[in-house]
Amino acid sequence: MKDINGVQSHFSVFEESMVEMTWQEVQAGADRDAIVLLPIGIIEGHGPHLDLSADFYLSTLNCRFLKHGLLEKGIEALIAPPFYWGISQDVARYAGTFSVRPETMKALLMDIFASLRSWGFKRIFIQNAHGDPLHVEIIKSALSEATQAPDFIVYFMWEWGVEVEHTIAFPPLREDRFQPDYHAGAIETAQMATYFPEKVRAEVAKKLKPQDSFHPLAYCGDPASYESEINIAEFANAEVALDVLKIEAILERDGK
Repeated sequence: MKDINGVQSHFSVFEESMVEMTWQEVQAGADRDAIVLLPIGIIEGHGPHLDLSADFYLSTLNCRFLKHGLLEKGIEALIAPPFYWGISQDVARYAGTFSVRPETMKALLMDIFASLRSWGFKRIFIQNAHGDPLHVEIIKSALSEATQAPDFIVYFMWEWGVEVEHTIAFPPLREDRFQPDYHAGAIETAQMATYFPEKVRAEVAKKLKPQDSFHPLAYCGDPASYESEINIAEFANAEVALDVLKIEAILERDGK
């Protein structure tokens, strides 16, 4: 799978997305019943060792990997521009965190869905990389309101609603990881170091102490131990392969 095992050189969040296509090319994709992958994240503080881009960079990268995996199965996918105007209740106090009102986020999502539907797209898959509960709630609310089965369905890739039989092997989890670790901790820092090393202030990360909440430095976890996370690329390979199988099963179940 393209570049899934290492550094993303000269990365752009718009590369391989609709942004770099002509309108006729986008329309042709809709006419061929291509699906749409919508990466969602947020611009927010990620400790003193990462910049503000982690969530929407990782969600966009995941969509790119997924696009190539789907193509190997004969499924065409177009990537929408990344959506990064999300909600961050816990980290909003830190400079650089752009947290919008719930009604703003929902309205933006609804307008995006309306545009995609007006061009003829029928199946939208949301890849979200930000876990704020209200942020997630708004995604669910918007997709529920936008879905007009069978003409237009939006799927949330956190809640597939489909089971598949598979033999995909996931690497073992690190047993001694400090918990909780869900925001700019060991895992997310390792992901950024694997794919976007220039975005990691490594010497700063290695001096940080574990935190079991977001405060006082806008991270939760143990970023200093990120180099112990040695299976990032292997896990990404397995996760993408499983997601491809699930999308294939959903399209077969619901009709493309």
